[in-house]
Amino acid sequence: MERGLLEAEKKHLLIALKEASKEELQKIESVFELEQAYAAIGFEGKNHITRAEVERLIKARQLLDRSEREQKEVLNHVKAYEFVKKAVEEKQPLTEDFVKDLHQIILEDIMVGGLYRQVNIQLMGSTHQPPDHVKVYDRMKKFFMNLEEFEGDAIERACYVHLSISKIHPFVDGNGRLARLLMNFVLMQNDYLPISISHDQIQAYFHALDTFKEQKDMTPMMELVNGLLIKRYNEVNQLLNK
Repeated sequence: MERGLLEAEKKHLLIALKEASKEELQKIESVFELEQAYAAIGFEGKNHITRAEVERLIKARQLLDRSEREQKEVLNHVKAYEFVKKAVEEKQPLTEDFVKDLHQIILEDIMVGGLYRQVNIQLMGSTHQPPDHVKVYDRMKKFFMNLEEFEGDAIERACYVHLSISKIHPFVDGNGRLARLLMNFVLMQNDYLPISISHDQIQAYFHALDTFKEQKDMTPMMELVNGLLIKRYNEVNQLLNK
């Protein structure tokens, strides 16, 4: 039922896009970029920049009353999203080099990015812990092999990519932001709108992650992403049909 509704919204958007101006589309994209960056940097609870401050920072490129790291996380996420959009336009495949390059942008001027972790890490509040660091290379190699053979549809593939990266946790930091950007990369590759997982969905989101880590079940994440896609298409269609 939800998938049918999603496809209907998707077709509706294709019709609306034919009459939309570049200014309208740019405004919608700018708002999404803001919302996505704000949601992305607040997931771990360490970055306390407000939505209004994110908006100011994107425009001014600097805030005087926030730490350099907090600001870098926001600006790097914006830059990483632009990198993803360009890769989609250029029809780049999802490769190990692409993942490492994207991670490097996420952590630029914060710490060294793009290198698999050489230490073990513990996730607070999670019932599943990432694999030992000596297993990361093999787990990532297996991930890319499985991706080549993956037979699900675009949304299933996007969820699989997100969940697999989250489970392996291949880097010391920035794995969540990386996984969500890679999910959007796959969605956009397949002509879907990107989505943002807001703080309102944080409990459902972490439940979906834990369910996959413990049971290899993608259903909760699939349901969450389908719902967010329908919501996003509905919002964009309403904006374009005012």
